[in-house]
Amino acid sequence: MQKTTLSLIMGVSLLFAMSACQPPADMKKTSDNSDTLNKSSTSTQTTKQPSTQPLIEAKTPRALTNALVALSEKQLTNKLVCTKLSASMKDIDDKSKIEDIHGIQRQLNACLPMTANIEILQWLTEYQALYGRFLGSNDSMDYASFHDVVETINQGKQLSVAQLKALSPRKRYLSELVQSNADVSVLYLGEGIFKFHHDLKVMADLFAPYLPADQAIFIQRMAKDNQDIFWNDGAVAVSFDEVMARAVFWENYVNTYPNSYFIKDGKNLFATYRYILFYGSNNTQWTDDSIHEFINPKYKQAIQQLAKRPNSILAQDAHTFLDFMALSDSKRKKKYPVPNKDDNSNKIDDWEIPRYQLTEVLQKPSPWKMDGNRDCLTGVICVDYKVE
Repeated sequence: MQKTTLSLIMGVSLLFAMSACQPPADMKKTSDNSDTLNKSSTSTQTTKQPSTQPLIEAKTPRALTNALVALSEKQLTNKLVCTKLSASMKDIDDKSKIEDIHGIQRQLNACLPMTANIEILQWLTEYQALYGRFLGSNDSMDYASFHDVVETINQGKQLSVAQLKALSPRKRYLSELVQSNADVSVLYLGEGIFKFHHDLKVMADLFAPYLPADQAIFIQRMAKDNQDIFWNDGAVAVSFDEVMARAVFWENYVNTYPNSYFIKDGKNLFATYRYILFYGSNNTQWTDDSIHEFINPKYKQAIQQLAKRPNSILAQDAHTFLDFMALSDSKRKKKYPVPNKDDNSNKIDDWEIPRYQLTEVLQKPSPWKMDGNRDCLTGVICVDYKVE
């Protein structure tokens, strides 16, 4: 009787321990509306766990003991796999096959529910790097040799034998993956350059259910924004409205999750989009050369609407920006005098004068001068740029 009682206590204890390792409750995702982090839809991801049904159905001490042993063996096997997961991911390179990644995904599905947050974040970093190696992150294709392949793929047609033979074995394999609707695509980088890419949403969806809300929201938004390029030959590759939406989102994020694990990168993203919203880029300008008129009337309407946001740094910037645009050149010259040369002793030309004055008005340095060593525009998490 004592043995039976002890076995039952062990069974109940193990059942309680197992319940603590189950995946978290469904997590709310962000809406496509960048003005809020609260409106969300729910997604559910199920993960196979060692079944506890044999414990519940056990009717004798022997049956209960056998069920406990079997369950313990399964848990030990899973834990052994999990301890080797980092090493398995690091083994993936540009000679691996997609089946190798599918194996990693199965291991993650088994391990993520029973793993601490800090290790999950480490796996996420390694998993993102894994795809970079698998696809050949530094192996881009020029327009001349790859254009026909991309055009055929985009038209939904099958690549011909001649087209496949013209490719290197690795490019041929990856191109066939693209055609088979695997987690691989071809991304146009601009200036006639292409690159193999992967579905960032799939990556975010794999990890998000096992992360706290601030981290899950971060990687899901990054997956959405970084699925395509942001820069194209010094020009902004997305619309003015999209730049504003991203700036608004990251301002909300920073305010909502000030203690987030990703708060530093969140602030960097906010600074980046905030800067581009008012300054544009080398090859993208939202206003005329003198910064008196928007090149599109819709831009002015959007900035005016932005200025109405309550308790917002962006709203303050919008007010300041509109006031500056309304100033005449003579008033600007008097209020914001411009030196003959910049900090590098180069002459400040007519085009640079209003931009120099705008910098004085907004008091907003370039985000790349503050923390220019982080790449936050290509993956689901930010990483340090590689120094060759």
